[in-house]
Amino acid sequence: MWHITKWALRSRLVTILLALAVAGASLWAFMGIKVELMPDISLPYTTVVTVYPQATPDAVVRDVTTPIERFVWDEWADKGLKHLTSTSSEGMSVIMAEFEYGTDMTAVGESLSEGISKITFPQAVTNFAAMMGANANNPQIIPINMNIMPMISLSLSGDLPPDQLKQIADSQIVPLLSQIDGVLRVDTEGGEKDYIVISPNPAKMTQYGITISQIAGILSAGYSSLSDIEQISLGINGIKLSDIATVSLSPSPSSAITRTNGKPSVGISVVKTESANTVETANAINEKIAGLQGTLGDGVSISTVFDQSDFIDTSISQLEEKAVVGGILAVLVVFFFLWAVRASLIAAISIPLSIFFGFLCMSLFGITLNILTLSAMTIAVGRLIDDSIVIIEVIYRRLRAGESFKEAAIGGAKEVATPITTATLATVAIFAPLMFVGGIVGEMFIPFALTVTFAMMASLIVALTLIPALSKWLVGSKQKAVITKDNWYQKIYVKALKWTLGHRLAVVATAVLLLIGSTGLLPMAGTSFMSGSFGEETISINISLPATSDVNATSALTAKVEALLGANPAVRSYSATIGTSATSMAGIMSASQGGGGANTATIIVYLNSDADLQTELSNITLASHGINTDGVIQVSSGSGDSMGGSISSSSINLSIQGQNQEEIAAITAQLLEMLKGVSGLEELKSDLTTVVPVLNIAVDPAKVATSGLSPSQLAQMQQEFVLLMNGGALPGVSIALDSGSYPVYFKGIADSLSDAEQAKNLKIGFPVAVTLNDIATVGIVAVPSHVSHTDTMLSATITGIITDANVGAVNMAVQAQVDALPPHPGVEVVTAGIAEQMGDTFIQMGIAILVAIAIVFLIVILMMRSIRNPLLIMLSIPLAFIGSMLALVITGYTLGVSALMGLLMLVGIVLTNAIVLVSMVEQQRKRGLSVKDALIEGGKIRLRPIVMTALTTILAMIPMALSVSSGTMLSAELAVVVIGGMISSTFLTLFVIPAVYSMVYRGK
Repeated sequence: MWHITKWALRSRLVTILLALAVAGASLWAFMGIKVELMPDISLPYTTVVTVYPQATPDAVVRDVTTPIERFVWDEWADKGLKHLTSTSSEGMSVIMAEFEYGTDMTAVGESLSEGISKITFPQAVTNFAAMMGANANNPQIIPINMNIMPMISLSLSGDLPPDQLKQIADSQIVPLLSQIDGVLRVDTEGGEKDYIVISPNPAKMTQYGITISQIAGILSAGYSSLSDIEQISLGINGIKLSDIATVSLSPSPSSAITRTNGKPSVGISVVKTESANTVETANAINEKIAGLQGTLGDGVSISTVFDQSDFIDTSISQLEEKAVVGGILAVLVVFFFLWAVRASLIAAISIPLSIFFGFLCMSLFGITLNILTLSAMTIAVGRLIDDSIVIIEVIYRRLRAGESFKEAAIGGAKEVATPITTATLATVAIFAPLMFVGGIVGEMFIPFALTVTFAMMASLIVALTLIPALSKWLVGSKQKAVITKDNWYQKIYVKALKWTLGHRLAVVATAVLLLIGSTGLLPMAGTSFMSGSFGEETISINISLPATSDVNATSALTAKVEALLGANPAVRSYSATIGTSATSMAGIMSASQGGGGANTATIIVYLNSDADLQTELSNITLASHGINTDGVIQVSSGSGDSMGGSISSSSINLSIQGQNQEEIAAITAQLLEMLKGVSGLEELKSDLTTVVPVLNIAVDPAKVATSGLSPSQLAQMQQEFVLLMNGGALPGVSIALDSGSYPVYFKGIADSLSDAEQAKNLKIGFPVAVTLNDIATVGIVAVPSHVSHTDTMLSATITGIITDANVGAVNMAVQAQVDALPPHPGVEVVTAGIAEQMGDTFIQMGIAILVAIAIVFLIVILMMRSIRNPLLIMLSIPLAFIGSMLALVITGYTLGVSALMGLLMLVGIVLTNAIVLVSMVEQQRKRGLSVKDALIEGGKIRLRPIVMTALTTILAMIPMALSVSSGTMLSAELAVVVIGGMISSTFLTLFVIPAVYSMVYRGK
């Protein structure tokens, strides 16, 4: 490799000009790199969402979910389908298909579109698509990717009714934002028009013999007020509507209410295209929003609730700052050891040039600038200068010895070119096994690995070409020979090394004991999946009332929580969604997890920048306990970017599967109770714990035959059956009040019935009415609010939040409880979620580390043309494990994915010092020195570059290791592992490697 240096010195001016040209091209490429929160990750998930208005969960399963599931399973079960889960709730079906990584998701989407188009759905399903517009689909196929969540969430509020706010949003804001380059779609939520809601009293209806059809038949088109409607005469003994029902003007039970900072609002969510630059698109949106202010009318304003670009800008700025500080510290190390300003400046040049070249390669390969790739650059800063340090040090030493510049440069290159090339190739080669690590980890860290590889290869080229060329001008060639003496640290090291060579067995035994002892630190450190989050840290408040509660009751409870937030000075803003929207992504995701409904609400809380998340989490939790309610208020930390939050979250997910719902329910209840004793596990819940009373009406043909009803009269009663059982809007009926025109909604009566006998005595039909029991079998049954399937089987899910940092220990405790269940034939408990991902990832990363060690070993063998010395060099790898585990325990980090990535990086990084040391010892032996003398002389010569390169790597990573912000914690964990490993490996390499070397080559 030294021939490259010889070529670069032939025309130093050409070398420098080429470097400047590459730097200029790199800067130009950097300006055009797309800035994102996360890498462009291809997730093998897709969802099929179907709205089936006012259908019961059982009807949704029968008419929608099962036909779609059957097609997907038959078509893809043996072609990459991993899991198929579904949730069928009132009026909605959400099916999620998970495939193996590497599956062609475009082909999946096309197959689903074609197959679903051939399924015959109920008329209500196809009609819903027509109601939503010409381009709407129902069912709707939604691929899951990192761009599915909104990049910006806006709130439109003002002194207008919600439906008028929605009209402004739909007519003025949505069309304007949709025209911006990079915007895929703009969704609105809330602002539903109020309904005239009629809530019948079953007891009063039975007492007076009133039917739903009778009430519907006497409603006219125009009234002045609700009071006029309440005074409508039903034509029986002066009975008025208010005698048998309550009348209100409120949202329908199936709609969603949105509020921002406690005020009625319409939520506006902007989703970008996959290729759009988040920061640039967000800036364009914000410019449009600023222009809209003041044009929307008096009292109407639009505000930003969440802007992903703000978090990206902040995180990237922090990483850039840490990279600069780390680079400065690395240069100061060079200056401290060489005590030469010009030499330090030469070494410093390698950092920006390597980074610039890395940006150029990122641009050519289509890699985005995001938290992970910029973290890779920041972490690599200390290592980028290492090759240049070794070259500078050897040239500097030779010049001080009296050699000419050309002799020093070429001779120095001959001396160190092979070892630094070997070390650099080993450092980048360790990333090759990542290509075979599947799952989300492989998708995330391959861009990370490529970024480090680009920068590292650039640093090697710079060290072998530009650094020697610049050394002529900055160091000069007229250097008088200086008789060098051992400095203070060399003298200390030589004494220690001589003692080591005299006590080889003791030194090696100590190292082995330290290695064995470090494995005992693993239980103390614990294991986890991913640290930190990939979005702005938020507080999420989930509210749920009994299943029979309506949206008004939920809204009232939510308002009490909002009042607490409004009085908290640490809260910047908060947005509430009461009920579940069938059109928003948040509503769909909630429904897919068994949540949502008129009895639920979610509040997302955004804190001021100086607020402490954990403190406010405790404060809000404590304050919410003071609210008197029969519902549940759960407060937890979250992420403004839901997809990113889900990646880094720590939770359990147990799927209980079988064919019999009662058996599944029994095992689920038993396991849920057992898990309550697991320490570090909170917010345990099961999707079977919510049941709702359902009025079940089964028409009996034999009874109908004796009732005297004609088939046409029976057909007219079908709508009344639906209204009695489920409630719903009266088709085509609208009532004009002085305040506007409103549709009419009848609330179902199932939750108001005292018993089945009361239901049997209800009258049905108009003008001819019969008792319900005369024509049908009537009953009230309690059923789950939704039906879940996993891989086409009935299932239930137990979820919980892991609050202990040692996620692995909690997962083991959970599995122990699962194993302790009594025999349950026909019911299977399957571990999913974080536990499944951790298990797969740790196995894959473990294999990757072993393969990386094998690759590095082969590279060192090829470069050194020996087997014995490469085996000695490989001893530095386990020595790094000692410091890494100790660093995790001291800092409180756990062994997670980023820590494993740090261990993988150490496989390549720590070899540099051992390679440089052993190579010099071999050179000294070729000069005729004995093994002992060669070890002492080689160690003394290589001490300075070894310590310099180790310190530059360590100090450059310290700013990253000290980071506590959510966007950089993933990198902080990695940096801690590398720092600890470098410290132990460097120190022990200087003594253990010579001790083992002298034992292997004893007698020579």
